[in-house]
Amino acid sequence: MPNLTTLKKVGLLTIASLLYFSSYSQENYIAGQIVKINKDTINGFVDYRNWDKNPDFIKFKTSIDEKPLLYSPTEILEFRVNDEIYVSAIISIEVSPLDAADLEFDNRPNTKLDTTFLQTLFKGKKELYFYRNQERRDNFYIKQNGNFELLLYKKHLKIQNGKNVVIENNRFIGQLMLYLNDCTDIEGKLKNVSYDLGSLYKLFKFYNECSESNITFQKEEIKLSTEFGVLAGATLSTLNFESINFPYLVNVDYGQSVNPTVGVFLDLIFPRNHGKWSINNELMFTSYNFEGIYDEYENENVYSSTATQIANSYLKLNSLIRFKYPIGSTFMFINGGMSNGITLRSTNYKKVESTFYFDDKVEEGQMLDRVAKYENGLILGTGLKYNNYSLELRAESGSGMSVYSSLSSKVMRYFFLFGYIF
Repeated sequence: MPNLTTLKKVGLLTIASLLYFSSYSQENYIAGQIVKINKDTINGFVDYRNWDKNPDFIKFKTSIDEKPLLYSPTEILEFRVNDEIYVSAIISIEVSPLDAADLEFDNRPNTKLDTTFLQTLFKGKKELYFYRNQERRDNFYIKQNGNFELLLYKKHLKIQNGKNVVIENNRFIGQLMLYLNDCTDIEGKLKNVSYDLGSLYKLFKFYNECSESNITFQKEEIKLSTEFGVLAGATLSTLNFESINFPYLVNVDYGQSVNPTVGVFLDLIFPRNHGKWSINNELMFTSYNFEGIYDEYENENVYSSTATQIANSYLKLNSLIRFKYPIGSTFMFINGGMSNGITLRSTNYKKVESTFYFDDKVEEGQMLDRVAKYENGLILGTGLKYNNYSLELRAESGSGMSVYSSLSSKVMRYFFLFGYIF
């Protein structure tokens, strides 16, 4: 495994960097509208953040040069911006935990009142609204007789055969069965529906096609976007062994190994927050080559010299969380995550030349009887992206080739990478 101190430093730096950049944001005023309490529609500019979580307030101004005003859900009826409609509402929200470790044995919904902006997904004869709070808990709503009705869903525990089993209270399916009952084929679709944005969006889209309902607004379906490209550059690697044994490895300065690196990547970009967050998956080839000599001298008649060579090449699958931030026409990005490498080729060589009085001996063989076929590690990097080109500096702490608990092998890699997006 990689050195724990190094891993902690890399992990903490990654988390701190991501939190810092995500908390820092630019204003982004684009054309929009607000509808005031008296139902007057005012054209102007909304500070649009491509919200992943429903906003508690918005900034709005009637001309681009004036000072913005803050509006909460109690001060306006709705606002519209970038093909999105948010309506003010006093709603019940389900706040029961979703994590398995925190689930309750009570199947009854646990709700509280809140005042917020609901995002409109479908508006017309039958309507669907969406709310995601700061804890990333999703709630969905239909509208009946002018009121927003919470679609009820709760995960809870139940004891079956002496074991705790996770059960889903899917009352929302019954609610939707009644709400969408003028579509004869809706019952079959409801058998497979789940309480998530993608599933409910597809259900209402099917309903509108089935019933030929008059839709006044339909939010464009939210999808992941992708970027595919290639990487090429250089890797500077260092190797260090730690043990109370293996002096011919521990007491050697292996210096640095500089080798070429190539790879391909697929970046899965989340649709909200202006596409700032993504999961970057890479398939990369990297290698290193180290040589060292350990001299052991007892006296002029008894001495030895041990030469070692360690040369490994890896095919690595890297999974990184990436955050990018615009600076003019350029994006700065940081990413961090895990690497998983399979050894493609391994050189594990030792040559011992020894003298014991008048007896000279040369022995050759393996440096270690066994070496790891798999290496994992932690990655932290930062870089710039301009149009289809990127430049990145990256550090990786890897677990190395040792399989022995009494011998740790620490590999640090520093990457200088050029990227191109097709």
